Amino acid sequence: MEKPDLSNIDITQLPQSLQALIECIGLDSAYRLTCAFGGRPKYIPKHRDRSKLADLLPSEALDALIERYAGLALEIPKPDHFQRQLRNQQIQKESANGLSRSLLANKYGLSLRQIGNIRRQECHAR
Repeated sequence: MEKPDLSNIDITQLPQSLQALIECIGLDSAYRLTCAFGGRPKYIPKHRDRSKLADLLPSEALDALIERYAGLALEIPKPDHFQRQLRNQQIQKESANGLSRSLLANKYGLSLRQIGNIRRQECHAR
């Protein structure tokens, strides 16, 4: 799976638990962790050599995760929070390029009302 461009993610719009994870290990590492273990508890070992997390996270991120959460089963948020923001940004971009609400609704499997709400979110963000 190709990693999406996370540079436009508004961290303040993410759940508090995900914000805390990002603050601890960084945006990219938090995204990787949510994709691998989202929606499930993940035990954070006290020692890095007792975990396969080293295959997933850079060493500095793993060290920060262990320092803060060692010995705990951390409930990892689902990656849906990232994916929803990325989808909405794409909808706003395509809408600005002239795609109609009905085309966007069909393309993304959303209702016309949801597309309208997403389009209005951008207007309020400006």
